[in-house]
Amino acid sequence: MIKRPDFIILGSTGRNTGKTEFACRLIQQYSKQHKIIGVKVTSIDRDEGFCPRGPESCGVCASLTKEYDIIEETDSNTGKDTSRMLDAGAQKVYWLKVDKNYLELGIKALFEILPKEALIVSESNSLRTVLDPGLFIVIKNINDHTIKESCASVIHFASKIIEFDNKKWNFSPERIQIKNNSWIIKEKATAIILAGGKSSRMGGEDKSLLPIDGEPLILKILNQLDDYFDEIIIGANDVDKYKFLNRRVIPDIEKEKGPLMGIMSCLKASNNEVNFITACDIPLMNLKLIQNMINLSVNVDIVMPVKDENKYEPLFAVYKKSVIQEAEIILKNNGRRIIELLNNVKVKFVDFNDDFWYQNLNRKEDYLKFVQQIELKKCQRTDLE
Repeated sequence: MIKRPDFIILGSTGRNTGKTEFACRLIQQYSKQHKIIGVKVTSIDRDEGFCPRGPESCGVCASLTKEYDIIEETDSNTGKDTSRMLDAGAQKVYWLKVDKNYLELGIKALFEILPKEALIVSESNSLRTVLDPGLFIVIKNINDHTIKESCASVIHFASKIIEFDNKKWNFSPERIQIKNNSWIIKEKATAIILAGGKSSRMGGEDKSLLPIDGEPLILKILNQLDDYFDEIIIGANDVDKYKFLNRRVIPDIEKEKGPLMGIMSCLKASNNEVNFITACDIPLMNLKLIQNMINLSVNVDIVMPVKDENKYEPLFAVYKKSVIQEAEIILKNNGRRIIELLNNVKVKFVDFNDDFWYQNLNRKEDYLKFVQQIELKKCQRTDLE
């Protein structure tokens, strides 16, 4: 799989989804500040002997006599998809017609002519089978419950599935943004960093302020989340300690009631229904996992990772405000365990078996080991240079 964070791929479950209009909106937003290239990919199954668009053939499939063909759009007034992208402000627009068996070969040939440091807005489902982009957005028409085969095979890769009602989408193109020459999503959600623990296993040192690469651990976490959320709040009773973060600090409504009280207090203060909650001792944020949990939260109250079937991660999970009432009942009855919430709310569990990125700096030895790993990686990069 070719990794290209400079690509955003727009796919669709069928026709009439507003996909090209969505692409044009993105191009219009960013073409004045960035070098934007439009790409349309048509993958052709010549072995099947029929047009994927149905019986009303446009002649595209029959016109392909080699493995692939790359055509540059030069006319912005024809009304074709590629023409509309050019009219929207794309510096250049290319149409890749390709035999599906040579898709990787065709896209690599396209790479050769793409300008350096460009950002690519591409329309395709099949492209996702060979390319891992910054974002893969799938748009579906809510009035059409079918899904074409090219989309069905890749929809599980979707960064976001957007609905279209023939007039508008339920997700604004403005929420797709650019960071470090990569496409990202700014979620309509709040990130909550809980920093109310006593750090008892850290020998009394406040783990949230332990230095990581020259900055406090809690700031390292905040910086990783900052571009992806509308709001970030800190859950802590010592408000003055975290003033340097320039974020709202939310103390517990009642002290000495444990992390469940911290969660409930922050949920009440949040400006969004959907909230990602993390402890302040997890230095690396897996943003793909976080966004996947947010996507899965549509019809549930909590999305929580589970490792090895019974190891829950309640402090790296998505909570909705809908759990507040149940949390209040548990706390009123002198309960404290977050896990009690799971008994009376709708929960979706996701597999959590990736030890490569996840680390919890609960103890001093965990912290020292993590710092050593960072230093080792720095040395390895220097050796490579």
